Amino acid sequence: MGKLDKKSEDLLRVICYGIILFFAFWYFPVIKKLLVQVVGVMEPFIIGGMIAYVVSIPMNFFERKLEEYFPNEKYKKKFAGFSLGISWILIICALILFLNILIPRIITVIFSFFNRWPEFIRETYDTLNNHSLTRPYADKFYDYVNSFGWYEVRNAVMNFISGKKTDLFSFTTGILNSVGSSIFTIFTIIVFSIFVLVYKNMLKTNGTRIMYAILSEKKADYLNKVFSLSYNTFKDYIFSRLIAVVTLSGLTFLGMFIMKIPNAGIISLFVGVSDLIPIFGPITGAGLSAVIIFLESPIKALIFVIYDVIIQQIQENIIYPAIAGEKIGLPAVWVLASITIGGSLFGIWGMLIGIPVASVIYTLFHEFIDNKLKEKNISDEMIEIKKNKQYTIEDIDTHEVD
Repeated sequence: MGKLDKKSEDLLRVICYGIILFFAFWYFPVIKKLLVQVVGVMEPFIIGGMIAYVVSIPMNFFERKLEEYFPNEKYKKKFAGFSLGISWILIICALILFLNILIPRIITVIFSFFNRWPEFIRETYDTLNNHSLTRPYADKFYDYVNSFGWYEVRNAVMNFISGKKTDLFSFTTGILNSVGSSIFTIFTIIVFSIFVLVYKNMLKTNGTRIMYAILSEKKADYLNKVFSLSYNTFKDYIFSRLIAVVTLSGLTFLGMFIMKIPNAGIISLFVGVSDLIPIFGPITGAGLSAVIIFLESPIKALIFVIYDVIIQQIQENIIYPAIAGEKIGLPAVWVLASITIGGSLFGIWGMLIGIPVASVIYTLFHEFIDNKLKEKNISDEMIEIKKNKQYTIEDIDTHEVD
């Protein structure tokens, strides 16, 4: 059988891709279900790999510094273990400090919210009832609010926090029982993340050997490039988002403190953390924060919303671009698509990693298009000319299109 020419190969490849794409869309629910099941089985290893990736950033930093100060080869083997230990200690201490500050403030805000809620309902009801124009809606408002069962929720939460129905022993036992079923998963995650970090150089070497042994050198080089691009993209994304979160929290706290808006500490922290999820996060964070402030002072809630909109614009248009530069540059459509698809497939984790994944795909796709245009000797100027050229029906009918 004769070998196909390049044109026939390209046509066959397009047909195959089209068939695969058709069946992928046709059986999308089945594929999605299968993918979710596979991810569920692999979840401990995926989370362990993600933790290892995050810990590797400070670990690599400490390793580089140790190599600078101690260039002697006999110490080099100990650098990985020492750097790993220091990184874990710092992360655990930061997490404990964060939770130690966060949890008491969350409890205080919850108490304040539920204590203020009945008074807020009464004040709103009285305000509506005192004006002839709104009096017909007063009872409807009261019935509508009570239909949600706010008081039952309030009593359950308050009893849980204050310990009226849950003593320390039963609470601890409940936590242990809930965690007990997942203890093996947690153990697997921690052990796998440590294993990856301790043997990362060996794993990288073996992976590279396998890649170049199985694939052609050109394909292996390209795959190596993709891995390197992915690592740097995720690293830049994590670093830039964390810096942006700290900056946003600081600006929110400063503004709320100056304007004497209540709960400045916990709300600024909540606004910053919610900003980790692009598009939907800032809206959710600002909305819930405004509700909490509204119970204390409606005017200050309005001031907070206006201030939050201003600093969010500063954050998105000035601060974050200055931190991230062009490294995570994605068109708005890609950002929205990556969050939507990632969130629908993997929930909150999909929303968090959707943007860096989309950034890698976008970069590779952009590079692929540029290379194809160069092969055809089509410049950007030619693209602009052809883009703006107007064609008539006669041109198309007589095949006069360039």
